[in-house]
Amino acid sequence: MENKQTTLQGWALVIASFTVVFAFSTVDHAISPLVEWLSAFFQIGQAHTLWLISSCTAGIVLGLFVGPQLLKTAPVSYSIWASLAMMAGGIWVFVSVPHFIVALTSRFVFGLGAGLFSTLLWWLAYETIDKRFYIPMITVLTAARPMAVAAGVPLVLYGGNSFGWRPAFAVMGALAAIFCFIFGLAAPKDNKAKTPFTLRALMDTYQTAWKTQHLRPFFTAMFINRLCYFGFYSMLGIWFIEHYHLNTIELAKPLVAIGLCETAINFVVPILMKIGKKPLFYGAILLNVLAFACFAWGKLSLGLTIALIGLFAMTDRIYNMLLLVFIPDIFSSSTDRTTIGSLVTLVSWGSLLFVSWGEGMFLSHIGVNPVSAFLLITLVLGFGCYIRLLRRSIWK
Repeated sequence: MENKQTTLQGWALVIASFTVVFAFSTVDHAISPLVEWLSAFFQIGQAHTLWLISSCTAGIVLGLFVGPQLLKTAPVSYSIWASLAMMAGGIWVFVSVPHFIVALTSRFVFGLGAGLFSTLLWWLAYETIDKRFYIPMITVLTAARPMAVAAGVPLVLYGGNSFGWRPAFAVMGALAAIFCFIFGLAAPKDNKAKTPFTLRALMDTYQTAWKTQHLRPFFTAMFINRLCYFGFYSMLGIWFIEHYHLNTIELAKPLVAIGLCETAINFVVPILMKIGKKPLFYGAILLNVLAFACFAWGKLSLGLTIALIGLFAMTDRIYNMLLLVFIPDIFSSSTDRTTIGSLVTLVSWGSLLFVSWGEGMFLSHIGVNPVSAFLLITLVLGFGCYIRLLRRSIWK
């Protein structure tokens, strides 16, 4: 009976985790393709709507930054219910109050809850969930976001066309809240001793992690490299409008195709690894650069462009999943895996915060193609940093 209860609890956590990540990723990624509607609703320039991405990402970064220390300070249940309140409250205010400054603030609060929940997922995957559910949890962490692009965002677009974007966002917010509540009910007990929360304790957590061998070059490479991927996704709606003159509803079909490519590859990577992790990594980054360099300028046919963006998304998943596999070997001396895992998300979203803010500030002044050129440079530079690190650590 106890084993059956543990199994039910494990699957409840996996399903709840997937659904929450799917819902808040949908709400976040829907901003870019909705630039026309949001620009008209808030009466701002299209490029400035990208600050709705930046404000949410700033909240996520803060939530991820303080999350590991909060778990050492207070019962995990406190973080779960705080995350639930911030995500539900943030989305409710966002869809209820038609003022841009209020929208930016509510998006920050929503992101703060999402960032805290992301820390909980790393805690669950690395420290507490039954080992039978480790692989399903890793799949959740890698596949839920692309599933949101493939299914969630198009649903918001079609729902927004029929009922308005605000009810569509509200449905996703309710979905996140309901399954966050289920997550709270099924979460394992937290029996670890707690320490008081202080700024010094928070900084000590990261100072200790910062001293870990190879950590600084690894996360520097990650920050630079992710500027391209997140930068392109941030301006995706504007990019398609500029180059292919698609309207908001027409953006749904390319997103479905791209999202399906990015989702499917998560389940193929374990098979591809049989050819060898090192050659697979080199092959993935080469195809990634070539694909982006071909489609970034919007000169190809729409069908070929969507295919190349799909290839770009798939190869991005391949090398990033390989990096997750490499992490235990790269940081073999680390004893705080929750903080390392949280840093993966923290640095990635920090990259998104930086690039989406920059695009919101400069995109309307310099144009799409110069931004694409900048993103290509960061992609190549990031790969160079990764290769140098891997050759000095696990590929000696």
